[in-house]
Amino acid sequence: MNDDVEKIIEAFEWADAIISVSPSYWADIPGQFKAFIDRCTPWCNTHEPHAALSSGKKGYTVALRTGTSMRECQRIFESIEHFYGHMEIECRGRLGLCSVEYKEAVEQRKDEIIEFCKSI
Repeated sequence: MNDDVEKIIEAFEWADAIISVSPSYWADIPGQFKAFIDRCTPWCNTHEPHAALSSGKKGYTVALRTGTSMRECQRIFESIEHFYGHMEIECRGRLGLCSVEYKEAVEQRKDEIIEFCKSI
């Protein structure tokens, strides 16, 4: 397939930390993100033989949604962290941001976001 997955995997290989940020599309990751995860199957530990990232990668997850329910952020965390598990990326932190429809709402969460970033 002619896409950029191999370039992204190269960036993953170079990185010590991988931060995945996802909006909520019907309480889960968008289809494009799911398609990316599916394309990473050759690097997953359930695919034999498989390529693998070097060990020690740390993963962080951010879920962003316009609604008020943190429960929907939980589904996003689970989808991404399931992917991390099969890529052997250690889940180290997560941040759920609800009620964010416009950039002004992000400004109101600035302190929370900064604290999350400090943990990385």
